[in-house]
Amino acid sequence: MKTALKSTVILAGLLLIGFLAIGCEAEEVTDEPEEQEEVVIEEEGAEEEEVNDYFTVTDMAGRTVQVPAEINKAATLCGCAHRFLVHLEAAEMISGVRESEKREPLRSPWNMAIVPDIFDIPVISGEDAETIIAVNPDIIIATQTADGFDFFEHEELADKTGLPLIILRPYVSFSAHRENVFESYRVLGEVLDREERAEELVNGIKSIIDDLDERTAAIPDQDKPTVYVGGKAWAGSMGLTSTSSIYTAFDFINASNVAEEVGEENAFIDKEALLMWNPDYIFLEATGFEQSLEELKEPQFATLSAVQNNNIYRIHPKIWTNTNHETVLVNAYYIGSVIYPDQFGDIDFTEKADQIYTLYLGKSVLNDMIDVHGAYERVEIN
Repeated sequence: MKTALKSTVILAGLLLIGFLAIGCEAEEVTDEPEEQEEVVIEEEGAEEEEVNDYFTVTDMAGRTVQVPAEINKAATLCGCAHRFLVHLEAAEMISGVRESEKREPLRSPWNMAIVPDIFDIPVISGEDAETIIAVNPDIIIATQTADGFDFFEHEELADKTGLPLIILRPYVSFSAHRENVFESYRVLGEVLDREERAEELVNGIKSIIDDLDERTAAIPDQDKPTVYVGGKAWAGSMGLTSTSSIYTAFDFINASNVAEEVGEENAFIDKEALLMWNPDYIFLEATGFEQSLEELKEPQFATLSAVQNNNIYRIHPKIWTNTNHETVLVNAYYIGSVIYPDQFGDIDFTEKADQIYTLYLGKSVLNDMIDVHGAYERVEIN
């Protein structure tokens, strides 16, 4: 309305000057009020259109944020927020990523899916607002995977850049907090005008999880072999005693995880505990595979049932630059086919892995994952 008022005042001033200078011409101008009214209406409409270029959304930190109605570029921070843009078929919006996302070899499926473009995306840092401003994004997207997190640093960054900031909270444990993952897609889908794709993803993922559960939920506990995962990556590669009490691939197939009693998402156990648990099957994540395998060759582990029965298997990492949701589901089908062969006898693992990766990424990256992490396979200790 300020613009409209200003235009009207200027126009009125010009009319007055004209009247004083040549009175008869001033009368001719004042005989055309509709033309003046049209100018005012046009200015009002322009301002209303500008206001409508924004809308309000509530992010997963409970913050009310005004975001642009049209978003072309997004700066993605912490927790690999750009994976959600890849999943939502909005990879072209990624204006900047952390330097670690571009290191070779790429280890995360969502980065593999956008090769070679990933190498052309500028590097940004959440600690340096200037790097974010330089890539000219319309919005900042961040994820936080911890409870009780103070968002002060995120909001300070938003103030420094003058950009709207959306916080997602998918958490690390996919099985325990799957609804947060689904809500992350929905919130970002609303922000990026990808609601239909968000629902397609959520429904597809739920269908896969339901299938895994239906295959295994009725198996009596006494008929379930015991399992253990070692070499679980966490802030880098780890050895045999790095495990999890809440290992999502195990949870989705209702497996009997010997480390469940520890009660921690990221657990580091004593070797004596593994000897005491004596699992029937041991699965080693690829990033810690070599180290874990060498540890299993130690004489003290020769008595383990899994070692004696040659039930040691390589799987791909659950966490590498945050939780790889796609790989978690692929792992679940592979582990299920190993420990429950009757329940998974109809599954062609390669086809299922291709299907899961395609749901998330628009194409399969299974071969790329195998090139980097090795094959899903039983491995020899000796």
